[in-house]
Amino acid sequence: MDESDINKLFMRVAGQAGDVPEDAKSVFSILVSSTLRYRDSLKEDLGMVVTVEDVRVALDWLLESMHTKRLPETNNALRLDLLKIWLDALKPYL
Repeated sequence: MDESDINKLFMRVAGQAGDVPEDAKSVFSILVSSTLRYRDSLKEDLGMVVTVEDVRVALDWLLESMHTKRLPETNNALRLDLLKIWLDALKPYL
């Protein structure tokens, strides 16, 4: 998954929301930058690749976790780690 794929995915989600307020753009920026850092770290350290599907699933979990205040039960460490990174990065907005 390259930076272009990640940006397209997040912008597609933002586009579905209609006019996007500035604070939402800030949140998307945080999500994109933290995703890219995580992707690069996994690739460099472990040779693992973050896929578009990984990001989509983690986005679904993010919305659910923000609503329920609980993490999903899963054995997919990559996706769960991405979710935790996002939740930590978004603490000022939650």
